[in-house]
Amino acid sequence: EDGSIRGFEQYGYEGRDFIALDKDALTFTAADAGAQITKRKWETEGTYAEQMKYYLENTCIEW
Repeated sequence: EDGSIRGFEQYGYEGRDFIALDKDALTFTAADAGAQITKRKWETEGTYAEQMKYYLENTCIEW
């Protein structure tokens, strides 16, 4: 173990990629035009990416 922390958050819909978190940039990558709506909403709200990053780097690894 090199001590690094890795994790990812991504969602799918009807068997296809939908949206994924870029944990380092605190932005989302939308897989298609439909996911752009969710991307804009989550990035406008501003805290969801930070919450997910915290979860992945802290809460999740405690399990």
